[in-house]
Amino acid sequence: MENKSKEKQKEALKLYVKAKQVAYTTNTASIVETGRLSSQNIVDLSAEVQGQILPGDVILKEGTRFKKGQLLVKIFDEEARNNLKASKSRFMNGIAAILPDIKIDFPESYQKYLDFFNSLRIDRPLPELPALDSDKEKVFLASRNILNDYFSIKSAEIRLAKYKLYAPFDGTFTAVYLEPGSVANPGSRIASMIRTDKLELEVPVRSDDAYWISIGDEVHVSTKDRSVSWTGKVVRKSGFMDPASQTITVYVALSHEKSNPLYQGQYLLAEFDSKNIELCMKIPRNAVFDKNKVFTVEQGKLKKHEIDVLRKGETTVIFTGLPEGTEVVTEPLVNAKEGFNAEILK
Repeated sequence: MENKSKEKQKEALKLYVKAKQVAYTTNTASIVETGRLSSQNIVDLSAEVQGQILPGDVILKEGTRFKKGQLLVKIFDEEARNNLKASKSRFMNGIAAILPDIKIDFPESYQKYLDFFNSLRIDRPLPELPALDSDKEKVFLASRNILNDYFSIKSAEIRLAKYKLYAPFDGTFTAVYLEPGSVANPGSRIASMIRTDKLELEVPVRSDDAYWISIGDEVHVSTKDRSVSWTGKVVRKSGFMDPASQTITVYVALSHEKSNPLYQGQYLLAEFDSKNIELCMKIPRNAVFDKNKVFTVEQGKLKKHEIDVLRKGETTVIFTGLPEGTEVVTEPLVNAKEGFNAEILK
């Protein structure tokens, strides 16, 4: 008796629903997500030599901007410079001492060594060592310690260049650990800096959406109120999924513009290239329940059907899987069940 009573109540109840006839066409799917801006280059400025830090072309303070090629930090180098000059002077003496022997033992090579000697300058980098024409000539120079002295000086010249640190890109200091007047040791962190002319937007997208995004796709990037916009390009996709959020990070490259500056840590909207999906239909997302089920109206009653979801958007779902002409409900129904009487609102 109780079951019959419930069936009678179900038959007596009538729902008025919004519905559309299934008609498959070509629909456009877009992906819009929020991402955080970060620099393509985050670098620690470290000392490779020991000495007192001297001011460069820019103020060594957090937030200071600099241009590529500017002198950021100079380390006191007078002692190293004078030691290099002394080494070059001894090297010149060594070359001068072997010239008479070369003239006798290697007359055909005398002129090139004389030209090499005349080109030596204490305040300039060493020129290229003349090419060795024979093993005998190589043994002769090695026995007089010429080769060892030459490459020791070339190494000292490279080391001297490390007393001046130049900006490798346009950027800004994010942190400063040692200021002018401090003594730096090899490996000491002087400052941290980021590149400001090349930035990346890190956009986490759902795994289902990641398949629709390809490297090289153009991306429309804007502020949350869409008042300022930029154009970016997908440069890479992470090869792993975040287990907590089940998202894959997509990286969008952006260039800094003077009229529309970008800042690291800024949150922006990323709208990826729209994709066309053929033979499908779009309905409101809240009309779908249990992930892939919808109600249809058949002969004045509700009927539950499973659909093939092709793409989920923020407010819509693109699907296939129902026969064309079927009346599919396009609104959420509360406490509705299969078999309820239903009338389509006109």
